[in-house]
Amino acid sequence: MTKHLSFGLHSEQLIVQEHRSPEAFKELESEWRVLESFASTPFVTWDWAVAWWAQLREEKLGVTDSLSIRTIRTPEGRLVAVAPMLISRRPSLGPICVRQLQFFGADPNITEQRGLLALPGWETEAYRALIDHALEHAGDWDSMLLNGVPVDASFGSLERSPDFEWRGQTADYTLTLPASWDEFRGALPRNIKESLRKCYNSLKRDKLDFRIEIAERAEQVEPVLQRFFELHAARAKLKDTVAHNDAFATPEAREFLKDVCRRFAERDALRIFQMVIGQKVVAIRIGFVAGDTLYLYYSGYDPEFAQYSVMTTTVAEAIQYGIKQRFSRINLSTGKDVSKARWAPSERVTRQALLTSSSRRAKITHHMYRQALHAIDSMPALRRATTFLARRSTPPPQIHR
Repeated sequence: MTKHLSFGLHSEQLIVQEHRSPEAFKELESEWRVLESFASTPFVTWDWAVAWWAQLREEKLGVTDSLSIRTIRTPEGRLVAVAPMLISRRPSLGPICVRQLQFFGADPNITEQRGLLALPGWETEAYRALIDHALEHAGDWDSMLLNGVPVDASFGSLERSPDFEWRGQTADYTLTLPASWDEFRGALPRNIKESLRKCYNSLKRDKLDFRIEIAERAEQVEPVLQRFFELHAARAKLKDTVAHNDAFATPEAREFLKDVCRRFAERDALRIFQMVIGQKVVAIRIGFVAGDTLYLYYSGYDPEFAQYSVMTTTVAEAIQYGIKQRFSRINLSTGKDVSKARWAPSERVTRQALLTSSSRRAKITHHMYRQALHAIDSMPALRRATTFLARRSTPPPQIHR
């Protein structure tokens, strides 16, 4: 049982256990899946965690990940939260190795939201218990990166510690679905109503009939994602428009998406929306089922059909599908941009915090590591050395979808 460590976290009623063996995935699967019925995103599910660890963990000289899943229980043994975590070492060997304890998803382009999965009402207490446990074992890590922290969470006097720092925020955007499309459309702002009218009318004007096909089965994943990768990359190459990076440019990222989509399809939680004109797929939006939420993930479209706003139409059709299937919500994903704001969604914000270990080793290694990075950055001939410490699957940061 964790102790109260004088930071005012009051988590002594929760028990935290660390799991370092990959066998923990199987051991925790049934309990983890029970918690998933309360998830609103795919990123905290068992399938996402298993696929991420299989495809995106690092094992190279520059950076190595070791498993550090934490379960959080009541004294009676009830699982109230699971924190899929790892410890990343940079570099893997040497006297200035820096160890960061963090959640799965060290790839902000792929895992859009990181954090723990908890029963409703237990989120803040679970984070407090997680911090207490980490502080009790401060010799195992040098810094701890916390994501997904509720904006109203308070960590008491810890927040005034020089070792604690709030780092930023992440927002996602959700639509609460009514009983019918007519009701939903009637409540939309005038600009999106007009945009939708133009989208559909422009296709009719040019006598372009379209249909929406939804890929849900595991055997559909490979061919559909192959077309998705093409459309996603084509969108990223467009100029004179909102910049979009190709989040799946690396082989590791592509293999991960195939893996996770197959896993979701096997439990009927995958919905890939494809807009087809004639025999050609011109737009795709990936969707995952998370509890009673349909989460709309990445997209791509054929630039030849950009004038018809095919991506807006695809999203509109996905919303109609969500209403018909009685989903409670549709999550439009992270990143505040016009493609989301136009639907008048509600915003949910979580915070990120960095906690530095108070151990003498952590202070020394962090100082030496920062000095080394500064030296590399100041010498053009050595700048390429920073790729040695980079993750393979992470393209440059991007926001828009």
